[in-house]
Amino acid sequence: MKTLMIAAAAALTPPSVPLKDKLQAAIWADLQLNALIGNGNWLAALWYNAPAGDGQNLHIADLLCGKHHAEQRCSFTLLRDGGPSMVLGQPAPDKLVCDARFTHSRDGWAVVHTPPRGHGHSQTTLKCKV
Repeated sequence: MKTLMIAAAAALTPPSVPLKDKLQAAIWADLQLNALIGNGNWLAALWYNAPAGDGQNLHIADLLCGKHHAEQRCSFTLLRDGGPSMVLGQPAPDKLVCDARFTHSRDGWAVVHTPPRGHGHSQTTLKCKV
């Protein structure tokens, strides 16, 4: 099991700059959508919706992806300057470790969404933990 985890981690590399920019744009779009409709990533919604005071900027760091053509699986870190905050009475962390699946279509890159669970909105594959 440990060998499999090491091999999986070794397969992830930083994407080329043009691809990195497109994947980061897809992450921002998915975070914004998730923050508006709540489609499966409560921690990311808290992180994204935390009050943005002076010097509290949001960042995507450490983007690493597998080598595929029309699909990507990537890991990354979401960082917010200014430390933890409170949103809706809940703590919003300033750092999350995330992964997501991406797909490419004629419209560009996007985070993969799965069908709704019975009703409501599609579910994002962008998953984060503290």
